[in-house]
Amino acid sequence: MSVQVEEAATNTNPIVSDDIIKVEVNELDSSPSVEKDATGSSPGIMGSAMAAVTSEKVFDVQEHASGAMIKAYTYWHKPWRAWYLVAQAIGLMAALLGSVGTWQLTLLTGIDSLGILTGQLMDNIGLQVEESMYGKMLPLTIFLRQGYETAYLAQYDLTTQEGQMAMVAQNTAFLETYLGSTRCCTGMFTNMWYHGVDDRGRENDMMNKANEDDYADDKAQFNILVANPPPDPNWHIYGLYKDGNSKNPTVMETFDPVTGRPKDPYRYPAGVAVNQSIGNRVNWGFNHWPKNDGFWYKTVREKDLAEGDVTFSRVFMWDINKPVTLKTHGIIPIFYPQCGVDKSRCPGMQQKRVGAWVVGFKLHFLSQYLSSLQLKGGFIFYVERETGNFIASSDAKFDSFRTIVDETTKKVSYAPYEANATDFPLKEVKARVHWLLNEREGKMTWADVKAGAAEVEIGDEGVQFIKLTSLTQFGVDWIGVISIPWESVMKELNDTKFRTLLLGMLIVGGIKAFLETFRAYVQTKMIKRAVIPGM
Repeated sequence: MSVQVEEAATNTNPIVSDDIIKVEVNELDSSPSVEKDATGSSPGIMGSAMAAVTSEKVFDVQEHASGAMIKAYTYWHKPWRAWYLVAQAIGLMAALLGSVGTWQLTLLTGIDSLGILTGQLMDNIGLQVEESMYGKMLPLTIFLRQGYETAYLAQYDLTTQEGQMAMVAQNTAFLETYLGSTRCCTGMFTNMWYHGVDDRGRENDMMNKANEDDYADDKAQFNILVANPPPDPNWHIYGLYKDGNSKNPTVMETFDPVTGRPKDPYRYPAGVAVNQSIGNRVNWGFNHWPKNDGFWYKTVREKDLAEGDVTFSRVFMWDINKPVTLKTHGIIPIFYPQCGVDKSRCPGMQQKRVGAWVVGFKLHFLSQYLSSLQLKGGFIFYVERETGNFIASSDAKFDSFRTIVDETTKKVSYAPYEANATDFPLKEVKARVHWLLNEREGKMTWADVKAGAAEVEIGDEGVQFIKLTSLTQFGVDWIGVISIPWESVMKELNDTKFRTLLLGMLIVGGIKAFLETFRAYVQTKMIKRAVIPGM
């Protein structure tokens, strides 16, 4: 409060009224009048007042006080000034509530962001599987096309045993050097038919499933190589009759265990399957390869493969050698006459599709590979769309096929699992298949399943992020189901969210307190300077 005291220079007459200091306060003040005791007054005011007393002059505060002094004095004496603290408390509460709201928005944004990142993670997992399968299936495709072209360039007639035998060295080299633990076999089959399947690969009931015990062609020929895990020698399997036969028996002889080479099949007399003095060849009898071996016969017709085309068959069971596993065939058709992989070489030539060349691809590695992916506690499995058969999952300990024991004969056989089987052993698969085929978009078949993503509550597993993908490389059509638990994705966020809220509120409260302290300090300084400089 600043008090300016001026002497009445123009008034030289002595004061004849009372010898006291009159202090008059603005009408806005709630107190009618105040008499200041000397001990409670400002030195500046008291000095001027004493001078006024000495000079017998009246000191009028209202007349000499500045406007700032009057306003400040009036403000601090208002009765509603107590509400200032209430207003400050309300402001603090509003700031804290704002902090909570900001935290909530940030939390929701973080959840959405993690959901997006999880979707991207599952996309990447699907791509990793595709790239892994592509890396294994592409060389098989190249092998078949290159081998077929080699046979054309070398003028090997693949419809004959002689032409097929000429490719044994090349085929063995490929099995030994590339496939490793997934290697299986490769085989050529020509001039053999099965009338139980029509030209489009469909079951042919009109033919009454004829020729169940023959190939319906006197020139039927085949040549198969089976690669066994070391140290077991590989197998060479072929038709007994060099010129072919409608019931050409299957004979098998192991490779030389020392040299690793196949043995000469023509050291046996013609038509003699077994001779222990010559070698260890065994007679497996008649095997209906078009009917029983890996769907190659049906696949060629279903997809109407042209010369040079390569595709893969549906998945089937393989138990001829170890390990017992699911398997698929890479397939290239064999035509007669052959024109290799360049269709322009034989313009106008009448050709006939007479068989197929296949290379086997064991799938036991796939579960091991899926289990190595970074799934953040999630689960992944694949199902073949056409058959609904389970292929593999990230549970590497689970066999992807059913083992069946005949109670009478005790003979053991194997079969693929249907993914929607009621007795499917893995609850993770059962729960997700049930949601997919019954709840996602109503009841549907595997043929109707489309790629997409969803957040779904799966039984007692809680909410899951689920991604559906399709693997359609080289003619296969597999459905991938990838799931990651919501809790696993949000774990770090859930662990820190309340700590983050408390820290945020403390920061807001601290900033508010600091600003209020700073404001009070500045206000006090300004009042002191503007109102009572002597203070």
